[in-house]
Amino acid sequence: MAVPFDRIPDSLGYLVLTEDGAVSGGDLENKEDVANQFMNIIQTALRIPLSSSKKDKFKKLSIVWDNFMYVITISAHKIYICKRRFIPPDAAMA
Repeated sequence: MAVPFDRIPDSLGYLVLTEDGAVSGGDLENKEDVANQFMNIIQTALRIPLSSSKKDKFKKLSIVWDNFMYVITISAHKIYICKRRFIPPDAAMA
């Protein structure tokens, strides 16, 4: 499976979770414990209602730390997780 994560700016690593297993690279290569933690986070996020319609689910979930972030997307029965460098925007000067 070709994964074009090398085209994502500031990508540090990735996980692609499927029913058949996982594909990983970079900082997240072979990190099964991290994959399990993400599954717990995703399952919790899917239970949180976004509207009165139970069909509405999140499209993208970002988890941000001081200098990196995880961006999680679900598409075509796969979970895509990308670890990216996070550079906070400069605070607006008042």
